Amino acid sequence: GLSMNATDPASLQNLNDIVLPEPIGWWPLAHGWYILAGLLLVILVMVFYRSARRWHTNRYRRAAAQELRLLSAAIQNPSECDSSLRQIPFLLKRVALSAYPRTDVAILSGADWYRFLNATTSKPVFPKSVCDTLEEIAYSRRDLAEVSGEPAKTLIVACEYWVKHHLASNILKSARES
Repeated sequence: GLSMNATDPASLQNLNDIVLPEPIGWWPLAHGWYILAGLLLVILVMVFYRSARRWHTNRYRRAAAQELRLLSAAIQNPSECDSSLRQIPFLLKRVALSAYPRTDVAILSGADWYRFLNATTSKPVFPKSVCDTLEEIAYSRRDLAEVSGEPAKTLIVACEYWVKHHLASNILKSARES
């Protein structure tokens, strides 16, 4: 019996272990993966470039917001109140001149100026009472101590909103044209 099974090709004793091939490695990658990685890299570079450009473009907003915070704090000090309040109209004009063409902004004053401020945000933030406060600050020769309370706080809030949310001139231009 035993010797006969060793020569029998169908005998289980003649079986060998199955030798598996080496697993397929990740490298080198197929062409599709290189294309996908290239596209992903291009998208990341574009996102980084756009966000860096937006950050750089909005530096005037950050500077104005910082200046408004300093003015807001200075208004609380009676000795600095008058001079700090008087800087607010100039700050708004400087921001507008940074964001819009000088020819559109430099000539504006009074009601036209307030209309412009309200037209350049998605919601008007300068109601008549705030415009009156701004007008008094800009043109009054007397001490502004009485403006330093609630009217000044309301004005600062409106200015902060406008500085942060005014529309870029190109957005405004396309909105007017449509």
